[in-house]
Amino acid sequence: MLCASVNGVNLYYDRLGSGDPLVLIHGLGERKEGWKFQHELAEHFDLIIPDLRGFGKTRCSESQEITINAFARDIVELLDQLGLNEAHILGFSMGGMVAQEIYKIRPENIKSLILANTLFYVPKWLKKLLLRTNKKFTSNLTIEKFHTGATSRCLHDKNEETVQKVMPIWSEHLDGFLPGVRECLEIDYRQTLKKMNVPTLVISCQNDRICPPFNQKRMHKLIPNSKFYTIKKAGHVGKIERTDEFNRVVLHFLTSGSA
Repeated sequence: MLCASVNGVNLYYDRLGSGDPLVLIHGLGERKEGWKFQHELAEHFDLIIPDLRGFGKTRCSESQEITINAFARDIVELLDQLGLNEAHILGFSMGGMVAQEIYKIRPENIKSLILANTLFYVPKWLKKLLLRTNKKFTSNLTIEKFHTGATSRCLHDKNEETVQKVMPIWSEHLDGFLPGVRECLEIDYRQTLKKMNVPTLVISCQNDRICPPFNQKRMHKLIPNSKFYTIKKAGHVGKIERTDEFNRVVLHFLTSGSA
């Protein structure tokens, strides 16, 4: 595990493999260990896997902002410190929103984009629905309740083996969770998507209840020349429920000349 001082925060990250840099950005409530099952991609790429501020080992004070923009600026600063002019960016769930924000503020840093199980815009009706759902979930929230509840909501197949794979991906504290929830509900990348001119793959999962597939289909239609793939029989964490398929799709996109 490595650490870099970026924008006043000690940002912890893993770096594995060699080749073109590929940044893996975790989702809300996760930590970098959420990409454990994608480590095999290090055979082909220089993987850079950060703990976003407020998650995992990257702690921050109450005075330091926890926003999508701050997450994105941290990663841009990390790439600058590492001397990397451009990288492939793979963002999952909230990490996909961070990836869109990186494109918005520093498009020249992005060689290609993979947006998995994510959102680009939350209309008022959906915001109200999500607020009601999250209010129930976050009421008297403890770390144990969060880990159990998040695992249940994210899975399609809740067999014990899969549950045990997912449980360790969650952050060991909740510093960034509630601010992260609020941030996710305020995003609007409709205009950003229309302007994207880098190779982009949008991934959805058939049984995703957190970020339903219709969102990714709309993203695909908005992004010029983007590619779209649906993983069947998987919930929100298809990267774990269908690891082999997820990794195969990512690798094919990045190595077939598409990216």
